[in-house]
Amino acid sequence: NFNATTANPRAVVTAGILSQSNSKDDQAILTAANMAPGDTETGTLDLGNTGDLPASMSVSTAPPVDTPASTAFSSYLRLEVDDLGSPTCTTGCPAPVAIFRGPLAQAAGTSDLRVLQPGEKRRYRFKVTYPDGGGDGADNEYGGARTTVGITWTARQ
Repeated sequence: NFNATTANPRAVVTAGILSQSNSKDDQAILTAANMAPGDTETGTLDLGNTGDLPASMSVSTAPPVDTPASTAFSSYLRLEVDDLGSPTCTTGCPAPVAIFRGPLAQAAGTSDLRVLQPGEKRRYRFKVTYPDGGGDGADNEYGGARTTVGITWTARQ
């Protein structure tokens, strides 16, 4: 009798890792204090896929909180959110991609973004404009008004 045997080592199965980086984690993307009619403020953040799986990204904006509530400053402020592409791009970069344009109050909800591959980063710009309503105190009702909004970034596989 002849016998022959071979062996295979144990098969190993591991789960991938889904994680992200946020250059402004637990910080405001922008803070605009003492804005006057006609002013614009911007803020940026870099969002990256630090895991080893592709990640479907989305951004969720909570309903704004206006103080005083009766003034609804968030309905008057204009918000623009753009995907600026790779933060390392310095020349020949693609044009920004608009994610949202409109009154800040209408930004509440979720917007799907692009899929980020492992190691990929994107820069996002938030721009808030306080429109100038014209002369003769047209913007007086917003004097001292304040609005805040929370933003959550989600990675899904």
